[in-house]
Amino acid sequence: MHPSNAPLGIALMVLAMCFNSTKDGLAKLLATGYPPLMLLFMQFLFIVLVLSVVVGARYGAAALLPKNIAAQLVRGAFVAIGVGLYYWAVNFIPIADATAMVFVAPLVVTALSPIALGEPLGMRRTAAVVAGFIGVLVILRPDLEGARMGYFIALGAGVFIGLFYLSNRKLADGTAHLVSTFYTSLAGFLILLPAVPFFWSEPHLADFWPLISFVSLAMIGQVLMISAFAYAAANLIAPFIYTQIIAATTVGIIMFDAFPDNVTWIGIAIVVAAGLYIAIREGRLAKAETRLKPI
Repeated sequence: MHPSNAPLGIALMVLAMCFNSTKDGLAKLLATGYPPLMLLFMQFLFIVLVLSVVVGARYGAAALLPKNIAAQLVRGAFVAIGVGLYYWAVNFIPIADATAMVFVAPLVVTALSPIALGEPLGMRRTAAVVAGFIGVLVILRPDLEGARMGYFIALGAGVFIGLFYLSNRKLADGTAHLVSTFYTSLAGFLILLPAVPFFWSEPHLADFWPLISFVSLAMIGQVLMISAFAYAAANLIAPFIYTQIIAATTVGIIMFDAFPDNVTWIGIAIVVAAGLYIAIREGRLAKAETRLKPI
């Protein structure tokens, strides 16, 4: 366990969001020639290969085999579908817009927590969820025309990533973040493996460095995020995930000359505000529960 260092933890999380957004920019570029599932499979494979060495060396070979395989596969399926839909969505819409839609994930967790986790919702949480989904509707402006379908695909990504977050909470058993990340990537890899012949496209030599950069950025982003949680409490770190919208907008402007319109920014602001409220409130409640626990 690393000593607590909140500024370092926050800096690592912000840096992770920058790497993730750059990786997403490469995914958008590569998606013109490669199916989203192929990119996701390569990402899972690379992370599994790297983390298998790291986890095995740090925690022993026994840590490479998850205890609850069925639950791990379900969690892996949620993240595979969620990220796969996201990579598909960025074919149609700007990265910042797709990222904003994925930010509905914490709202999904809050909305479903009474059913999935037996946690009471309460008026404030309910209001935050309702506000967040109003923000989603502002972004969507649903008319089902042209690239607008990309927003619905991104919304689906957010829902499945929310289910992934829920499964994380269901599987919370004290497992180290690094090991959990390995399990999730391993499950995603195993789920996609049988379908490889149906989506694999032979990589072009000209795309060698973009593909290597893509999987490397994905790995670095994961490691930085894991490290952030090792240096600071989750309730302090979580709100800084929303800095990804700034990074995604920057990447969109630099790589694609794309910038969200004014109405979309209003929707993004509503979604982010609702998510931040939930993250900060959850952190305060967690602190209060810790203080009330008997020693």
